Amino acid sequence: MADIGYPQRRRHAGDCYTRFRQWITPAFSGISHHCLYVEKWIGDVMGIGTDMDQKLGWLGRQVAVAVAYGLVYELLRSMSFAHFVPVSGFKLSVLLLTPRRYWPALLISEMSVLAYTLESCIASFGWAFYLFSIIPPIAPLMIIVAACRARLPGLALPNFKLSSLLICTVISTVVLVADSLISASLILDPVGVGRKPLSVLMGDYLLGTYTGILAVTPLVLTAAFEWRKRRSLTAIWMNNKALLQATAFALVAMSVEVFAFSYSDNSTLRFAGQAMLLVPAAYFLMRWDWKGAAVVGALSSFGIVALMPAKFDLATLMTQTMMALSLTAFIVLGQQTAKLKQATKAKDNHLKKARLEQHLSELRLQRSSFELSFVNVELARAHRHLLIQLGHTHNRGEVETQKHHLTKTTRRLTELANSLAPPMGAGHPHALTEGPISELLAKLGVDYHVNLRGQLSLLSKSTFALLYRLSCEAVAYLLKEHPTDRIVLSTQTVIEDNVMTIALTVQSAGQIISSPARNRIMQELGTYDLGLEELRIRAQLFNGDVTVDGKQVYVSLQQEFITELD
Repeated sequence: MADIGYPQRRRHAGDCYTRFRQWITPAFSGISHHCLYVEKWIGDVMGIGTDMDQKLGWLGRQVAVAVAYGLVYELLRSMSFAHFVPVSGFKLSVLLLTPRRYWPALLISEMSVLAYTLESCIASFGWAFYLFSIIPPIAPLMIIVAACRARLPGLALPNFKLSSLLICTVISTVVLVADSLISASLILDPVGVGRKPLSVLMGDYLLGTYTGILAVTPLVLTAAFEWRKRRSLTAIWMNNKALLQATAFALVAMSVEVFAFSYSDNSTLRFAGQAMLLVPAAYFLMRWDWKGAAVVGALSSFGIVALMPAKFDLATLMTQTMMALSLTAFIVLGQQTAKLKQATKAKDNHLKKARLEQHLSELRLQRSSFELSFVNVELARAHRHLLIQLGHTHNRGEVETQKHHLTKTTRRLTELANSLAPPMGAGHPHALTEGPISELLAKLGVDYHVNLRGQLSLLSKSTFALLYRLSCEAVAYLLKEHPTDRIVLSTQTVIEDNVMTIALTVQSAGQIISSPARNRIMQELGTYDLGLEELRIRAQLFNGDVTVDGKQVYVSLQQEFITELD
C-alpha cells in the first residue's frame, strides 16, 4: 500500500474519529431511553416496595429473596477459588443492605445450595467435611454484622461510615478464613486430594477473601446508595453519565488487554499486563473519588484473575496483594478527598452567601443614605419657605432662632447620611480621600494624609466597600487607643496568579492629643466599635486579615477577578 502524506493521514484520522463519534453517541444516548424499560421491569418483576407486598405476600417475598440470592450466590461461588472469593463480598453486601426479616431466607437458601453442590464431595472428602461445610458461612457473618451495627455507627444505608465498614470487613474476613480453614482441616485424606498445608492455605484464604470483599462490596454499596438517592435508573444515568461512559470505555479497554495478553506464554508479560490494570483504578480515583475507585476496582480485580495462567500463580498473588492494598488506600483516600471537596464546596457556598449579604447590606446603607439626604433637602426647602413667611413679621429674633435650628438639623442629617454611606458610595475610591474620614479628622484638627498606590480601579465595588468599612474601623481604633494630630493611610496592591492582594495601612504618626468622644466617632464614621477578632472575621469575607502593631493597623484583602460580585 502506497504511503500517504502527513496532511492526508491527519485528515484520514480525523474522518475516522468523526465516524466513531457518530456511531458511539447514539449508542450512549439510547441508554437513558432503555433505562425506562429496565426500571419498569425491576418494579414489575421484582416487586419493589409496596408492589411487592401486594403481589407476593410474606411467604412470596421470602421465597423470592431466597431464590434470587441462591442464583447469584451459586454464580459467584462457581467463580471463586482459594485466593479470589468474590462470593464473600456478595454475602457481606447482602447482609449490610437486607433487612433482618429476610436473613432466615438467606440462610436457608445458602444451606440448600451448599448441601446440593457438595454432595459429590462426600466420597473424596468425607462426611465430616460435608456436614460442616453445608453450615452456611453467612451464619457467623450475620452475627458479626449484627454486633458491628450494635457497636459501630455508620453501617446502615445511606449513612455508611468508612472506618466502620473497614472494621466490619476485617472481622468478616477473619471469620470466613477461619471457617474455610476448619472446613479444610476436616478433609478425610488431605494428602491424597492434594490439599496444601493449612499454614499456606491461611495466606491464600486471607488474600482471596479480602480481595473478594473489596472487589464486590464497595461496588454493590455504591449502586445501592445511588439507587436510594435517585430512585430511577434514568436519574442515575443522567447524574453519573460521565462515570458510566468512562467505565464502559475502561471495560472495553480492559477486555482487549486481557484478550491480548491471555495468548502470551511469557509470565513477565502477563505480570506486566496484570500490573497495568492498577492504572485505571488510580485514574478513576482522581477523577471520581471513592465512587470511581469502587467501580473500576472491581473490574481490575476480575481482570487480574482473568489473566492468571494457573491457580496459585506467584505473579498473580503478588498482583492481587498490590490490588488489595491499592484498593484499600484508594477507597480511603477517595472518601477523604470527597469529604474535602464537599467541605470546600460548602465553604465556598457559605462565602458566596456572606459576600452577597455584605453586598446587599452595602446597597441598603447606600439607599438609606440617599433617601435620608433627599428627606433632608425637602425638609430644608419646606423650612426655608416657612422662614420666608416669618420674615414678613416683626419677630426677627424668632426667625434667627429658626434659622440656627435649621442649619444645625440639616448638618446633623447630612452627617448621619454620610455615616451610613459616603455620597459617592462606599465602593468608590474617593470615599477614602473625600468621605466621612477626612471630614471628621478635619473637624478634630487632625492632619490626614492619604497615599493610594496600586491598581485600585480593578477592585470590585464589594471589595472596596469592605476596605472602606475596615478603614473607618482602623481610624476609629487609632483615635480611641493612639490619638495623634496626624494619621496616614496608604494602600498597595499585588497581582499574582489572577488574584489581587490589597494591603492597607493606617498609622498614627503625629503628636499625642486627647481622645475624642467615642460616640462622636461612631456616629460620624458609621463604625460599631468592633474588636480585633470581629474585624478579622469581616476581612475573611475576601480571604483577608486584620492585625494591629502598636500605632499601626494592617488590613489585607484578596480578590479573584473571575468570581467577584460587582
